[in-house]
Amino acid sequence: MRPFPVTLPSGARYWTVLDDDLAVVPAADAFLRDCRFGQDRAELTTKAYAGAVALYLRWCERTGRDWRSGGSDFGLFVAWLRYSAADGSAAVVAGPGARPARGARRINAVLAGVRGFLAHAVARRDAPAWVIGHLYELADEWTLPLEARGEDTGVAYRMKARHRVHVPSAAVDRATDDETVRLLQACLSARDRLIILLMARAGLRRGEVTGLRRSDVHFLMDSRSLGCAGEGAHLHVVRRQNMNGAWAKSR
Repeated sequence: MRPFPVTLPSGARYWTVLDDDLAVVPAADAFLRDCRFGQDRAELTTKAYAGAVALYLRWCERTGRDWRSGGSDFGLFVAWLRYSAADGSAAVVAGPGARPARGARRINAVLAGVRGFLAHAVARRDAPAWVIGHLYELADEWTLPLEARGEDTGVAYRMKARHRVHVPSAAVDRATDDETVRLLQACLSARDRLIILLMARAGLRRGEVTGLRRSDVHFLMDSRSLGCAGEGAHLHVVRRQNMNGAWAKSR
């Protein structure tokens, strides 16, 4: 099982999953196509989901499980993710004190992709409905922060994922001002300096930076003549198809 990029005649791209015979896995392909085009997710999102689904299908194949009902043993899948080799080829034989093969954030990202895949399979009736009960539990909103609750004063319920690895809280290790200045001094062109400044000071993602066009940058104090009501100097982050494959995560 492996993720594989697909380019449509229109130029749009998404990622799918191939089996060991290099044939497309139909259920995985349907889920990933729906994510990319039905839900307007980014291409890189389908890449991450394809990698997660490939790991899950590989685990089911190596352990003799049917992927449709493998969600009932999700806890064992978590242990396999934590201690199996990165390519999933080795058995889980690590003893106490062994260093995990994948971190908590990576495992949670894989579990999120697999849950979406199995939920999509249930909606298409490719998997039994009882699988959802092994993936989610019913929880009330009192466990959420106040900002995340709804406006209704009554008790509301939500679907809560049953399996999740604890992620230790740690301070964000952002680049210091001195490190940013050193990067600017190492740049050999104005373009490179602009990229550093946009990422360090404007907070743009790499896909948003490399997808910028000159028409997105407005230096005028009044840009109404350009059809823009924004005041002062500013730039626009636009999600669009780009020749270099850049994709803005923000809609």
